[in-house]
Amino acid sequence: MTKEIKISIALLIIGLGAIGGGYLYKKSLKKVDEIKVSLEDRDDKKIILPELSDEPADIDEVKEYMKVLSATYKKGKSVLPLDDSELDSKGKIAQDVALKNKQFLSDTKTPDGKLLHNDIMRVVPAIESMLTKKSKKECAGHDCYVVEKYNFATNATTRAIVNVDTKRVLQVSRYANMQPDISNRLTRIAKAIALKSPQIIKELGYAPSPNELSMANVRTNLKESPCEDKHHLCVAPTFADHQKARALWAIVDLTDLRLAAAKWAGLGKTYTPACIDERSLQNKYIMENFCQKDNNLSRDGWELTYHLTGSDGLEIRDLKYNGNIVAKSLKIVDWHVAYKGLGADKLGDTNSTMIDGRRVEFVKGENNEYTFGYNDAMGCPMFSTSVVLAFNGPQIKPIIEGGKEIGFYILQDFRNPKWPMACNYRYQNKFEFYKDGSFRVVAINLGRGCSNKAIYRPVMRLDIDLDGNKEQFANYDNGVWKDWQIEGKYQSTSTEPLYKDSYLYKIYSATNSKEGFYIEPNRGQFGDNSRGDHERVFVTRFHKNEGDEDLLTLGSCCKLDKDGVEQYLNDEVIEAQNIVIWYVPKMQNDDRAGHEYCWADSGIDENGNPIVKLYPCIAGPKFVPISKVDK
Repeated sequence: MTKEIKISIALLIIGLGAIGGGYLYKKSLKKVDEIKVSLEDRDDKKIILPELSDEPADIDEVKEYMKVLSATYKKGKSVLPLDDSELDSKGKIAQDVALKNKQFLSDTKTPDGKLLHNDIMRVVPAIESMLTKKSKKECAGHDCYVVEKYNFATNATTRAIVNVDTKRVLQVSRYANMQPDISNRLTRIAKAIALKSPQIIKELGYAPSPNELSMANVRTNLKESPCEDKHHLCVAPTFADHQKARALWAIVDLTDLRLAAAKWAGLGKTYTPACIDERSLQNKYIMENFCQKDNNLSRDGWELTYHLTGSDGLEIRDLKYNGNIVAKSLKIVDWHVAYKGLGADKLGDTNSTMIDGRRVEFVKGENNEYTFGYNDAMGCPMFSTSVVLAFNGPQIKPIIEGGKEIGFYILQDFRNPKWPMACNYRYQNKFEFYKDGSFRVVAINLGRGCSNKAIYRPVMRLDIDLDGNKEQFANYDNGVWKDWQIEGKYQSTSTEPLYKDSYLYKIYSATNSKEGFYIEPNRGQFGDNSRGDHERVFVTRFHKNEGDEDLLTLGSCCKLDKDGVEQYLNDEVIEAQNIVIWYVPKMQNDDRAGHEYCWADSGIDENGNPIVKLYPCIAGPKFVPISKVDK
């Protein structure tokens, strides 16, 4: 391929990406040999991650702050001023003057008038180094104050110099991606979150008192701040244990108003950071707890082992129900992402190129059309080949229906570092387990992708284990069940008749047809606003090197008639054999207003903070015991 053709492809892809409003993914991870994270299992290096939540902490001081913020917005104002307790008489004048200055307030609303979360952080006498030559002259013989506010939505600080005597704003400076010292009000909130968070109390073994806490208002510049990834305002209150020569650092996110993470570190040791990076803590926590060891779970009659893989997402192993083996392995090994475009005549014969360090594949079609895209792998945040990385650890929560708990699920989040920007991706692996012995494997895409013409295909590998691996597969065809004797594939029309209006496939014991599962494809009936699986199903004979261990990305992202599993179809006999089901849904994204699907967009919430609006697309089959259906 010539250099000119490569440039054309790059421009074409970037142009399509612009439809989605962004730019191509740029690899931002450090090389493995540059990541200086010790994985030693030491108590004084223990990491604590709260359960992932988008809600502010349930703490009185936080609730009161939110109440005051809401009252400010209801008055049509966009900046929360300092309390009188933080101001002297001249400071009150300076704050009032600044809050009437259009230039000072020019970044406190979006172009369409939505209020953005802003707080005044400090109002103090101005010092010489803050003043321009012109301001120095005007402040000579007068009282001049500096008024600083912080915009939580844009991560910017604005500074105004106010002549208190003349009640004039002399200069306004705005600093993008920079954070000021925090106010006493936010210091109190940070302390309250650190002192009252259940994770901190549990870790210390008691409810700490305020005099045990230090550095509640300490932060560093943005680059080294604890919430660098999200550009949030964070501080690191610390509890020192001098007898054991260690300290518990609590990372408090003042943008989300919650505990983000915590870490034990040695007092006075060189590895104690001045400020801890939240993402580094997450990576280390995930690696130690979910990548480098198995986790066992027993609940509601289910027993299972789970762990994170290098490139096959979250894997469920050795699944049992009421003591009976159900599956050897359940996992989602790949996401195939394809986009449609025009301009195939500009492409050379080579079907892939490298753009920004990422392999981009393209496939020519008819009528000057082509598809391009990626094969995305999900995996551990370090020492893996994935580009969509585990975020926080697996979440285990109950499934509630009609106010009653009917089971539980395990959910793992995977994200590109710059999600939700265009051409960055976020996937979730979800495994649902029901008290009646049913289970469902679910693939979730939370966008955003490179354009509004995307096709997503998660590749599920489902190794069901029945009757000592003597298994039989069948599909429902014209009112009868059709057994498969050799390896093969089936393309669903999504409109074919279903057994008992629910089931299209089944896997059962070769010696006992009542032992096994009916397989219910998703047709939008699961109450999750999904639009169906439109699936392709493969059944192959088990071979260990065909995905039982970590699998490299399969096949082509962009040959829409192939899923990569075809390479395992060798006409082998599967009747009464150990078989593997490969289930590949197909989903089309949608960015139309009111119809969004497989999409994410940014916005401003009721508190004036940036939020991500999620429009997930959800796919995956449910396995229902045959004995439950055919009673």
